[in-house]
Amino acid sequence: MAQLLDHRGNPIQSAARSNVVPMVRDGLGGLVNGVTGAGTGIDRSVWDSWHFVPMTPHEIVSGYRTNWLLGKIVDIPAEDMVREWRDWQADEAQIETLEEAERNFDIVGKVQQAIAYGRLGGGAMLLGYGDANPEAPAPQPGKDSLKYVHVFNRWELTIGEEQRDITSTWFGQPQYFQINGKLDNPKIHPSRVIVFKGSPVPRFPGVTWEDHFWGDSIVFRIDRAVKNAIKANDGFARMIDEAKIDVYRLSGFMQNLISNEDEVRKRVQYTDAGKSSLRGVYLDKDDEFTQRQLSLTGMPEMIEALLSVVAGAADIPATRLLGRAPQGMNSTGDHDEQNYHTMIRSKQRLYLSPSVDRLDATLIPSALGSRPKEISYKWSPLSLPSEKEQAETNKLKAETIKIYVDAALLPSSAIEKATQSMLSDDQWLPGLDKALDEAEAAGEEPGGEESELGIVPLGEKGGGQGSAGSGGNADPNPARRAVNDAATWLSDATPRPLYVQRKLLNAADLIAWAKDNGFATTLPASDMHVSVLYSRSPVDPMKMGRDWREDEKGQIIVRPGGPRVIEKLGENAVVLRFACPDLDWRHKDMIEAGGSHDWPEYMPHVTISYTAPEGVDIDALKPFNGALRFGPEIFEALDLDWKSKIAEA
Repeated sequence: MAQLLDHRGNPIQSAARSNVVPMVRDGLGGLVNGVTGAGTGIDRSVWDSWHFVPMTPHEIVSGYRTNWLLGKIVDIPAEDMVREWRDWQADEAQIETLEEAERNFDIVGKVQQAIAYGRLGGGAMLLGYGDANPEAPAPQPGKDSLKYVHVFNRWELTIGEEQRDITSTWFGQPQYFQINGKLDNPKIHPSRVIVFKGSPVPRFPGVTWEDHFWGDSIVFRIDRAVKNAIKANDGFARMIDEAKIDVYRLSGFMQNLISNEDEVRKRVQYTDAGKSSLRGVYLDKDDEFTQRQLSLTGMPEMIEALLSVVAGAADIPATRLLGRAPQGMNSTGDHDEQNYHTMIRSKQRLYLSPSVDRLDATLIPSALGSRPKEISYKWSPLSLPSEKEQAETNKLKAETIKIYVDAALLPSSAIEKATQSMLSDDQWLPGLDKALDEAEAAGEEPGGEESELGIVPLGEKGGGQGSAGSGGNADPNPARRAVNDAATWLSDATPRPLYVQRKLLNAADLIAWAKDNGFATTLPASDMHVSVLYSRSPVDPMKMGRDWREDEKGQIIVRPGGPRVIEKLGENAVVLRFACPDLDWRHKDMIEAGGSHDWPEYMPHVTISYTAPEGVDIDALKPFNGALRFGPEIFEALDLDWKSKIAEA
């Protein structure tokens, strides 16, 4: 046998043989350490591999129907993608027609159902045109061409062979669809079907055409995480029954059990009864009684960790998936919510918009008779800012606009139109678009005389404050009042003592009642109002926000009847007090925003006069019982000298 020699001619000694043969998997690369065994055959991790085991439709639907986590993971994104739906960009009449068509066909509900089917493994929406040949391409849409909209899951449909003609519009789509279980079972052209797919499946070897087209169910990816969380939760629930076990060691138990089982059972029952009723245990001298406590420490934390893994796998924040409050120090949940909304927005743009656009290609002409190019839509915001956040944003916008105006960077007409457009898009001032149209029709221009517009700038005196009012004129035109609000709210917002009132628009009715009941004089109709805030403490008016309880004209109407009383208030004011929860809550909101109040409680009232009628018992008067129509809120600087300006007529 030949022997191997080294370069010096010395024999090379062979290493001793070992019964352990290191094994290395073919095709694996990466870090290998021969000393520690990392990356070699003795490292267990090198034998890990991914293996796809498809789930049957029965398994998928069973999990969806029986497990709350799976159900929420499928349903929540589908609901949130359509929850606020969309805002049409069209004129008012077109918007009403389109929204009516969406309601008639239940478009929102059916889109939500199709998305849910897509997340379960694939869904489709069938557009029906009422023609006799569904195998032909969809006809040119026109007025009332859309007859029905139906939703199917992938297992209710059969798809034809893939269209491989690269010159075809439908390349990569099935050549046809068929509804399973239908007797005549006609072939349906793909132009009549809008597909909502599941998770993308690449066209790799071993992937079927159906799985590639429809995609995978979201259940495939989250199944193990959900099962681990459910097992831990169910296991913890079962452990609760075993948390405390009573152990009885009875002398001669096994022997007595064979000879007299009934006596043994009675003995145990008697011992239990004594423990339950007298909190004592009665035992023979040779018997023993112990309790075994099972420690459950750490189990809630483990379940919490597993549920967090589920939330991550589902790409849904735990606050939304589990309905719990944010956890952790200084945690508000805002970051999680923002990330989730970003994900939903992405799905709306990349996944939902193409499908909805195909639907609109038929829905819009069917509703309007044609499809004007200027009609479009925007996805509605998924969440709205609070009144305080909105007020701070509006203040920043107003300050930015003022900077541009002062710097004269843009023509004033351009700034005016842009500002009006911004306020209209923000929908911050209800009825602004209509008010601007009316103002334009009346020949009014932004920046006109304040005396014409009836504007009461912050810092100016007038309007009537405190228990009654004086000075200023109530503008009877709601359109002008809305324009005034816009101008006033864009004024300087430096904190200052603030007064907020609402003019009584139908003051003539109250004055007529007062004259009939013996009042010689009353406040002028222009001065009759209800005070909403009388704050001596300086406040930023922008932080007061808008009153969401008012109608589209900015008004609050107190319906006829209800609790009312005529009484004297203060030194000599005669007022009509009435109940109005809307004003009560608005006043409370302003106090919470930093305002103050001089009286122990807020009492909505309208001052009628500062001169009580002679010979009339005020307490016996039957109050004015008609409706009270109050105009939009008027913000102005607090006038502590309002009493000197009182004048009656």
